[in-house]
Amino acid sequence: MKTIVDSTRTTETEVTHDVLSILMAVVSASALLIGLWAAACFISALAGHGLTALVRGYITAITGF
Repeated sequence: MKTIVDSTRTTETEVTHDVLSILMAVVSASALLIGLWAAACFISALAGHGLTALVRGYITAITGF
């Protein structure tokens, strides 16, 4: 007669993998939200001021003139 033993214990490696997977999902979601917010701000600036004003402002910010 064969006996099948089913272990329900979770090892520390599995728990660590699960926690890291959740943290990776949270970081990825945060990066996505930041990217969407940046795109929305860029589109808003384009609509409000135009491309030439944005380029002029960028060059002024870099050079200080």
